[in-house]
Amino acid sequence: MALLLLIFFAIALLYSSVGFGGGSSYTAVLAWRGESPEVIRLVSLTCNLVVVSIGGWASLRAKQVRAGLLAPLLATSIPGVWLGAQWKVSDFLFFQILGLALAVAGVLLLVKVQDREEKTLSLTALLPLGLALGILAGVTGIGGGIYLVPVLHLLSAGKAREVAAVGTWFILVNSTVGLLVLAPTADWSQPGWLPVVVAGGGLIGARMLQGVFDEQLVRRWTGVLILVVAGRVLFF
Repeated sequence: MALLLLIFFAIALLYSSVGFGGGSSYTAVLAWRGESPEVIRLVSLTCNLVVVSIGGWASLRAKQVRAGLLAPLLATSIPGVWLGAQWKVSDFLFFQILGLALAVAGVLLLVKVQDREEKTLSLTALLPLGLALGILAGVTGIGGGIYLVPVLHLLSAGKAREVAAVGTWFILVNSTVGLLVLAPTADWSQPGWLPVVVAGGGLIGARMLQGVFDEQLVRRWTGVLILVVAGRVLFF
């Protein structure tokens, strides 16, 4: 347990320093340990929410959140998360969906994003994207930012800090919705001290280490880690 606490602290520290919550890595670690889908969803969403709440407030104060980009995504992701979190799937199907989702996220994180002219995405693109990522987030217990941010970068939807801020609030809202769905039947003893530990890591990362770690390097290492775990989940 001490090792798990240390790993979660390190994840929160690293991810919060570049504006993320670390939900995909919490999920990856718990999946590697062989935890049940219920535990993975509850612990990952709780820890994710704690860390992104810190970054979300900071991005709001810095006026980096683009409401025109975030609002359509949330409009469909919220019902999507609600549907996905209530979807009762077998353990086998859960881990197959999780493994494939992690594999896609890992590949997206490894794709090198070129600086291109910023584009304005239409509602016909944003609404289906929000719905799809919301459902996926609800099923897997991840806030969805790990999928959303690389896609927005690839589509040149905004500046790096704006995209990161949109991703943060996407995670924050969707994690909250996912936890509300799980709350009536959740065993709240499962997260234990993990939320406290990630809160400490998140505060240090967001306040003291902002900009210390290269964002592209963090993306690459995260992509490699997630691909390794995706392979284990799918094939072992």
